[in-house]
Amino acid sequence: MSDLITIILITLGGIVMFLSIKETKRILILLKDSRYKKVWRILRSLMVFFLLGYLGVLILFPLGIQWLILILTGVIFFFGALFVYMVVRIGFLTIQDLLQTNILRLELQQEKETAAEIARIKSEFLATMSHEIRTPMNAVLGMTNLLLDTKLDREQRDYVETISTSGASLMILINDILDFSKIESGKMDLEISPFPLGNCIEIILSFFAATAQKKGLELNYSIDPQIAKVVEGDRTRLQQILVNLIGNAIKFTSIGKVSVIIKRYQDAQLLFAVEDTGIGIPSDKLEKLFKPFSQIDSSATRQFGGTGMGLAICHKLIKLMGGNIWVESSVSKGSTFLFAIPYHPVEDKMIPALDILDNLDNVLDVVLDRPVDITKPKITKPKSLDSNISKLAERLPLNILIAEDNPVNQKLASRIFEKMGYCIDIANNGIEVLEALDQKFYNLIFMDVQMPEMDGLEATRQIRLKEQSPLLISLPNQGTNQLSPPIPIIAMTANAMEGDREKCLASGMNDFVAKPFKVAQIEMAIEKWGKLL
Repeated sequence: MSDLITIILITLGGIVMFLSIKETKRILILLKDSRYKKVWRILRSLMVFFLLGYLGVLILFPLGIQWLILILTGVIFFFGALFVYMVVRIGFLTIQDLLQTNILRLELQQEKETAAEIARIKSEFLATMSHEIRTPMNAVLGMTNLLLDTKLDREQRDYVETISTSGASLMILINDILDFSKIESGKMDLEISPFPLGNCIEIILSFFAATAQKKGLELNYSIDPQIAKVVEGDRTRLQQILVNLIGNAIKFTSIGKVSVIIKRYQDAQLLFAVEDTGIGIPSDKLEKLFKPFSQIDSSATRQFGGTGMGLAICHKLIKLMGGNIWVESSVSKGSTFLFAIPYHPVEDKMIPALDILDNLDNVLDVVLDRPVDITKPKITKPKSLDSNISKLAERLPLNILIAEDNPVNQKLASRIFEKMGYCIDIANNGIEVLEALDQKFYNLIFMDVQMPEMDGLEATRQIRLKEQSPLLISLPNQGTNQLSPPIPIIAMTANAMEGDREKCLASGMNDFVAKPFKVAQIEMAIEKWGKLL
């Protein structure tokens, strides 16, 4: 009986070993690491010896050759020990790899967290620097333009206009640096909405009409009639790209023309081409064009100016849109900058005409009443700070409160509103705003965001809370226990980073004006909200 059980167990062991050998073949096919393959091949050889040992014992057992059976049993035990060792070895390698993988995973996680922290610090730094730079620039440009509104002799006006132009150039540089930094840190998001493409192009070219006419250049555009009149995309960033490319084309062209051509490209893309008859670009210099802070040579920097950031920003913005940009150029014959972006037509949707390029308010000191004839550019009278400031108070008598903590900007605001005919009150922080509202009724509030003690966002939330709670409100001459009419609150802040406008509106503000602002922007805000009162 014991012999039968022994034979059955040996037979079952042989079957299990045979199946194990078949499984190792599948494992070897899956393995990529040479170390594991080598160990598994040795393990498979040991399994084969095991199987042969089982077969030998099964053959010799009925014959009763005990001494040979004992030798085979010893051999099986020896190979069994080797088998166990190899299994342990494989286990060790597996654990070692798992530990290394976990260490790498932890290192990658740590690097990811470090990168995220660096990006957060960089974003905060950019926001702070944007605010701190724009605040004094608002005073510089604002006071300069107020000075231009006074009586000056020719020499004085020339000096002041030089300061104003230099300040505007500095703001362009600041905006370029901030835009480039935002893109690099991944903080720039596209704002997709439908807009009329033709109107967008006309307004962009209108801004360059006077410059082109002064240089004697023809400025024109054409759009493939098969392209929908309304398309979907980020209008602001498209404008930024085109303004940069068209501005460069005009800057580097002294004779001839600059053309903008838009047509369908491949399956679902729009192709924009900005052609000029300018100086052209040597073929060996083309690779430098889209690199940041790079120009084709130093003489171009001296003659034409610029930081070399504009094309780098265009390149990154177009990539962000899912497109591509390239250039074709011949020296002394001209250049064509081309970029293709996804085409998303919008059918049967009316979009009101664009009156102004929002993203260019701080760059171009021109506001056009209507698009000009691009093929015959003409100079239009700028409506900017150097124009006569209208007496809005005569048409819209309002009580206005300004929340601003910077003394120079307080002075600037007082002078601007005084020229409009308003006698304003000024609060240094959010707490003073709330105290002023308890003492006097205001039709309109211009609110800075970053202020000591209580910022503009919290002050706005407190105002909206009071307006919704009759038990909290106590307006002068109106008694208590009644709902207050909502006061229009307009953010007037140097916080001009991505998402700042949304934060202001989310807190309960009604509108947003970024510093440095223009009188025209303040006038538009007063007219817009004053007419609703």
